[in-house]
Amino acid sequence: MAGCSLPYPDKPDHYKVMPRLLILLYGFLLLPNPLWAQEPYPLDTLYPVHDLEPRLLVLADPEGRLQADEVVSDSSLAFTPRAELPRLLDHKTIYWGKLRIQAKAAVRDWQLHLEELFLNSPAWIRGNGKVDVYAYANEQLLFHKKTGANYPDSVRDQPGDWQRNRVSVSFPEGAPITLLVRVEGNSFGFYPFFRLSLRKPGFDNYHPYLPLHASFDIFMLGVTFIIFLYHFLQWLYLRQKVFFWFSLWVFLCTCTQAMAVGLDTEYLLAEYPELRFPLWMVIPNSMLFTFWFFGRAFINSGERFPKLDKYMLALPALMILELLASLGLILFDGPVAQTRVGYHYEFVALFSALGLGLAIAITLKKDRLAKYFGIGAIFATISVLVGVLWSSGYIRLSFVPYTWGILLQVIAYSFGIAYRQQRLNLQAQAEKLEAAESRAEAQRVRDLDEVKTRFFANISHEFRTPLTLISGPLAQAKKDAEQEGQSRMGPVRLSEKAFNTIQKNTQRLQSLIDQLLDLSRLESGKQSLALSRGGLIGYLRQLVFSFESLAERRNISLNANFPTEPEGAVYDRDKLHKIIVNLLSNAFKYTPEGGAVTVLASHDNRYLTLEIQDTGKGIGKEAISRVFERFYRVEGTEEKGSGIGLALTKELVDLHHGQISVTSSEGQGSMFKLRLPFTLQDLPKDLTLPETDPAKAATAVTAVQGSDDMAELHSPNQQEAERPVALLVEDNPDLSGFLADLLDGQYEVLRAADGLQGERMAYEHIPDIVVTDVMMPKKDGYALCHSLRRNVKTSHIPIIMLTAKAGQANKMEGLTQGADAYLTKPFDSGELLLRMNNLIGGRKRLWDYFKSVEGVVLDDLEITSLDDRFLQDVLKVIRENLDNELLSVSDIGRGVGFSRSQLHRKLKALTNKSANQLIVEVRLSEARRLLEHRAGSVSEIAYSVGYSNLSYFTKSFKEKFGILPSKVRAL
Repeated sequence: MAGCSLPYPDKPDHYKVMPRLLILLYGFLLLPNPLWAQEPYPLDTLYPVHDLEPRLLVLADPEGRLQADEVVSDSSLAFTPRAELPRLLDHKTIYWGKLRIQAKAAVRDWQLHLEELFLNSPAWIRGNGKVDVYAYANEQLLFHKKTGANYPDSVRDQPGDWQRNRVSVSFPEGAPITLLVRVEGNSFGFYPFFRLSLRKPGFDNYHPYLPLHASFDIFMLGVTFIIFLYHFLQWLYLRQKVFFWFSLWVFLCTCTQAMAVGLDTEYLLAEYPELRFPLWMVIPNSMLFTFWFFGRAFINSGERFPKLDKYMLALPALMILELLASLGLILFDGPVAQTRVGYHYEFVALFSALGLGLAIAITLKKDRLAKYFGIGAIFATISVLVGVLWSSGYIRLSFVPYTWGILLQVIAYSFGIAYRQQRLNLQAQAEKLEAAESRAEAQRVRDLDEVKTRFFANISHEFRTPLTLISGPLAQAKKDAEQEGQSRMGPVRLSEKAFNTIQKNTQRLQSLIDQLLDLSRLESGKQSLALSRGGLIGYLRQLVFSFESLAERRNISLNANFPTEPEGAVYDRDKLHKIIVNLLSNAFKYTPEGGAVTVLASHDNRYLTLEIQDTGKGIGKEAISRVFERFYRVEGTEEKGSGIGLALTKELVDLHHGQISVTSSEGQGSMFKLRLPFTLQDLPKDLTLPETDPAKAATAVTAVQGSDDMAELHSPNQQEAERPVALLVEDNPDLSGFLADLLDGQYEVLRAADGLQGERMAYEHIPDIVVTDVMMPKKDGYALCHSLRRNVKTSHIPIIMLTAKAGQANKMEGLTQGADAYLTKPFDSGELLLRMNNLIGGRKRLWDYFKSVEGVVLDDLEITSLDDRFLQDVLKVIRENLDNELLSVSDIGRGVGFSRSQLHRKLKALTNKSANQLIVEVRLSEARRLLEHRAGSVSEIAYSVGYSNLSYFTKSFKEKFGILPSKVRAL
């Protein structure tokens, strides 16, 4: 036995004569008998450490079917001394080790160690998988203890430090003990080993727990964790993909370093050791493909390099597939030597080579961030290739290439991300500056559009005023000539042909101005659709056949085909009118005599399709693309058009979310194809139908206006009566003079040159009606209307706005400010006179209401109108002074804050009564009420309502009510 030699005694004489017997005995001792093959190891407790490996006998159990009782008792099992076996045992085979120990003194809580085979391997993957230690005395089991990385913490004899294979043992003094040690490799595929030693308490730390280079791994663990935490917080704050992928990649690096130093997730994996190897496979290998995802975000390859980005996606996809295949192989094949999972390392080398080529391609891109990442990726893939060679045993290094590669990459890309953020900040500042410039440019364009819109409005105003002065006198002159044979200014010195020419061209000029304004409103976004429902095809037929007379005059054939009426069609009558009229006018304009214009209409219950075809000379290919441009005219047609109509048509079609196109061949004519939606779901959003159909309302208004008797304006009774006062507020002296002449004889005309002067005159004279322009100096028509409507002295006065601002928004603004009517220039003089007459006559209804309540002031009446409140105040003053026989108009004026003349004008406008008439009617109405309630005698009641002369009271009462006061009291 090693370390022990005992002296042999002198040999007897008879021993020398028995050589044959000794030979036989020696041969017997060489037989493989478990009881004779191994002498007990004499355990001297004075020595704290005992190496048991030389005395160890080993038995292979490839199928893992042997049990401890069988191994200790079956003498047929062939054990082999450990020294005769290879240094590295088969990683898939289970081995039994056996030795006998005889302690010279009692052994208490010593430790049996299986000493580590690879001290410099990462701590996470070291140690046997499962170790079972059995102790027998006379084939009786003393204890069975477990240790090893593949046993849960609760099962191991000594929990914690699952890489260390050790159990505590205790032996009685002098008794031979048989130790059986069963070992199998761990789930990482490392070789099983024995290397048994028995150690006294206090002598168990025979080698460092961590590898020799563990200090560097611990340093790397701290560095990667800090960098991960910083960039993860950056991602939480900025939500940028580059921070997410980089922090995920660094997190995996941190976990890899934690496994390298043996950091055990005690509360998660202590009882689940089977998860350690899958984690070891997933975490380090996930570093490989998350690196490329980070690279995609770093250089923004999806947008900047889309072709290269496909390869940057394909490579990590292959890595993920290989990792899944490797995990599947583990489930079916179990652990293999030194974590060689099939061809895993070969695939890692292949991916690294592919990644190296991809990194070189990225570096060649003319982009700083791409070059930065590409150079880093070159070093990263090279470090992985070197690591594969090192892990496979082809090269030997004094450092771990993976760890150094991670360190260099983490540092480089941390600076790279900072550099990237700096570039992005500079780019963001440049984009912010550019955006500010763009906003400034957009604002400039908006300001320019606003100026242009104002220009169109102003110039149209300037156009409309002289047009009014042309068309108005001409129309009046013709009317006078037709009625009287000659006008008041003398005979009309225009032939019928000349008059019609002037009238036709003024109307044409007006139409052009309207189109310019429509274009301006469409461009500024102030034009919207005013929808009506029903009668789409009927209205379309009416528009088309309105050109029949023109077709007859020019000897042009007009052909049309219309479908049945769709149900519930909605459309804008005015916009559709402009579209159809423009297209048909254009068709007739360029169709020669003897030609044809064809209109084909159809619908599919959602869209109206209209084809308008002519047989004109057609449009060249170069001009077709420009026919809808503003002010563009086909060469050779300048005398026929302004270039506005088709541009306006295109804008109106776009407003409907429709389409319009043109096809043409020179010499064969043109065809315009129009497609318009007529359902709410296809028209622009936020459009609704009005409660009253605009088409029906327009028809009703026309019918009412046409039924009024214009002769009433010139009736003798009205001319003999007191003429109403009309205030004209117009800054154009010619138009103001024309209007004054138009109203002369029917109205007493007051004239103001601007809105401020008009306001002062309205307060001073209290006219019966105000006719005002909108665009005026000092105060425009809107402000004037607003002021008059909110002053009790003028709140009752009807206001007509007569203006060149023809837009719907302008009209709504005027009506919102309180205007009673809104007429656009040029206007029809008959319509103006009719509207003025109707508005003045309508004021009589208010007095009829107060007359119906017999002048009684109701204190609890809810007053919502300035005019109502004014009348209530007047009636209240009269009621409070009924017994005052000397009550005068001046007294009432002082009570309500009016001058005598202002009070007279306002009361006449509201009630068609003078102040004195109102006093008399209130006195008599109150007297009748008192008489009906028998509040006193006739004389007492007469005195109480301000009559000191009883006979005059009786006469006045009978004239008003047709009955004597005494008869009322007697009823």
